[in-house]
Amino acid sequence: MEQERLNYCLYHQQELRAEFYQGLSDAISSGDVNGSSVGRKMISPSSYIGSPRYMHQLYQDAMAIVRKFGKPDLFITFTCNPNWPEVKNSLIGTHSSADQPDLTTRVFHLKLKDPLKDIVDKQVFGKTLAYVYVVEFQKRGLPHAHFLIILDQNSKPRNPDHFDEYVSAEIPDPILLPEMHQIVTMHMIHGPCGKANPHSPCKADENAQKSFQRIILKKLYNHSMDTQCINEGQWHNSLKKWTES
Repeated sequence: MEQERLNYCLYHQQELRAEFYQGLSDAISSGDVNGSSVGRKMISPSSYIGSPRYMHQLYQDAMAIVRKFGKPDLFITFTCNPNWPEVKNSLIGTHSSADQPDLTTRVFHLKLKDPLKDIVDKQVFGKTLAYVYVVEFQKRGLPHAHFLIILDQNSKPRNPDHFDEYVSAEIPDPILLPEMHQIVTMHMIHGPCGKANPHSPCKADENAQKSFQRIILKKLYNHSMDTQCINEGQWHNSLKKWTES
């Protein structure tokens, strides 16, 4: 099927007319002196999913949404879980989720509707003006989605107290919230590392690749209130003080 789509693009180049005059001019300027030779090259149109023109068109659509409604307020990630009951109960024989990517992808896209319904229809974060999302595949082959959510002016988080309502880096209490504790410790923690596992992939030489452990702040700071950045292994804050990481 994929090859048939490519063949259609190849044998219908004159009808598709996917290239702009400027692109033809640039090709001639870069060395293709004979302009007719450019026409023999296959140009995949924006209607072909995954082509450069397709991706560029989606990017332009996303930028048009931002120009209309403003910058995004929330960045949300939704990842496929190969241990979902819908996946495990539908596997054939001794197959694993890696053996049936069609199954995991289908279940993922069905479950993807739930967070969208919560965000857009149920307005769990407030009134949503617009959103965009992209589905990517991890190195282990599982799909995951990145959402950008643009909220109404009255729903936008504006101070650290608002941010704390959405973001938490704490491990839930195993007694008060046993189910949440199990989910967080299973899916949200990378490790072990450090002395428990000196050869962890996150280690670069003897130090953590991403400069962990980081400085622990007692409260969340708004970027406009207190700016922190790392420079050559040092941390800088709005008080103009440098501390070794």
